[in-house]
Amino acid sequence: MNVKEYISSGVIESYVLGLASEAERQEFEQNCVQYSEIAEARDAFEVMLEEQLLKDAAPAPQILKQQLIEKIKSSTFETTTAELEEESTPVRRLGAWRWIAAASLILLAGSVYWSVTTNNKYKELQAKNKELQEQVQQSTAQLTETMDDMEKLKHPMKTAALKSEDDRAYAIVYWDTVSASRDVYLMINNLPQAPTDKQYQLWALLNNEPIDLGMIEVKQKRLLYQMKNVQNAEAFAITLEPKGGSEKPTTKPIAVSSL
Repeated sequence: MNVKEYISSGVIESYVLGLASEAERQEFEQNCVQYSEIAEARDAFEVMLEEQLLKDAAPAPQILKQQLIEKIKSSTFETTTAELEEESTPVRRLGAWRWIAAASLILLAGSVYWSVTTNNKYKELQAKNKELQEQVQQSTAQLTETMDDMEKLKHPMKTAALKSEDDRAYAIVYWDTVSASRDVYLMINNLPQAPTDKQYQLWALLNNEPIDLGMIEVKQKRLLYQMKNVQNAEAFAITLEPKGGSEKPTTKPIAVSSL
């Protein structure tokens, strides 16, 4: 028998993969007992196939692999009395299937682990993508508002700079005295953080009488804050009032201006 030609004929691959006929299987097992080269070639192909399976499999957690291997090692294959009587020589008919089953289970476990991990990552990406879209929408809205504010500043308006004595507070009032609406806008350059129970309020001063122009919401990221309009004014002032505002100023102005 030419052992090399027999090995290269493909019978080893057919046997290990379960594709050989009953006659080919019996012949192969007898040849494995008779020729050590054939048995070694069979073992080498099994190892190669196992390594390839594990190489292509998605990585599973090490603890899961170990549990599967231990489970397979501790299991037994049921063999009937008739099958035992058919075995006239000690062959490893089920040896290949034992490691194939182990490799297949590890491959399956790896695939499940990869699927779950990928799904979790996909959900994370979806959440991040949603968050990014919201940020883009907010930035787009803020940019649109800023462009609108800059467009307003193109119109001729009176300006009044409001400053505190220590220069810690600084803001600019833009008053549209051309249009009939007499709109008032406030640009905040710097205002100290107000206490939680307090709020800044803008006033117009006419004949030493204060006119409420509204509360200043410094939390918003705006270039201009539109305040209440006023028909006539001689000066403007900012005071720190109880939250919600006052009908008349209750504190000394922290910033004042004159026209």
